[in-house]
Amino acid sequence: MKLKCLPYKGKIGSEIRPLYFYKAMGLEIVDARIISFGACNFSCPYCKREGNFRDTDGSIISSISTTLDELYGVVEDAVAKQQVVRISGGDPVVYPEASILLAERVKKLGSRFSVAHNGSSPQFVKRLVDIGLESAAIDLKAPVEMMNSRTGLSNGSGARMYQKSIETQDLLSSSGILVDVRTPIFSSTTLDDMLELAQDVIKGGDGKNEFWTWRLYKPVVGCDWEPPRNLEDVIWMIGEVKNHYPTLKIGLRAKWEPSGFLYF
Repeated sequence: MKLKCLPYKGKIGSEIRPLYFYKAMGLEIVDARIISFGACNFSCPYCKREGNFRDTDGSIISSISTTLDELYGVVEDAVAKQQVVRISGGDPVVYPEASILLAERVKKLGSRFSVAHNGSSPQFVKRLVDIGLESAAIDLKAPVEMMNSRTGLSNGSGARMYQKSIETQDLLSSSGILVDVRTPIFSSTTLDDMLELAQDVIKGGDGKNEFWTWRLYKPVVGCDWEPPRNLEDVIWMIGEVKNHYPTLKIGLRAKWEPSGFLYF
């Protein structure tokens, strides 16, 4: 099985990120060991993983070749350190069989498994749910009318992927899986945009399993979009959304340190 993954500081599977949204669910924040696949079915211009730059085979240009055995080694090390194993990307949907095998290895070892996914394939996520998925981060990148530009997709497929994301979120929520819905925030993002998204984020469940992370965009080479000019304006928008949807759990991620994550 030929695979490509994205290295972190020169090594595959060395990235560790806290799952901050667990706190909003009344759970202890845990560390996740990230395995990032080096390909994606989206081409988001703002991708921090260089997903907007592709090699001749379609893989992300900074990805490197790896083997399933090497990834099994990452899994085993993470399990030994009591870390949640999270497959990410790029996007793991590009390597579905490897993703399933990794999930099965984690569960065989009696540990915890998570996925970060752009939401494009409810069928893929359902396979992970059946294995014993604990949590998921699902992208809802923009209101439906902006999805093409935000994802780099064409021919109207952005609207279809928006609906797939909502379907994926609903599947996870109804299955009792913890769902972190992630939306990037730009200088052009408006309150109307976020209210439009909020009604879809919350309709799939009763608010028990859903969390919505607003992620402040930081400039990426090759993308001329701008970050929010004022943090207070973003916090004001969150307050307005909460006024309309008081049961919706919302977080704001400005940076990865604990002080950079705010809960609302």
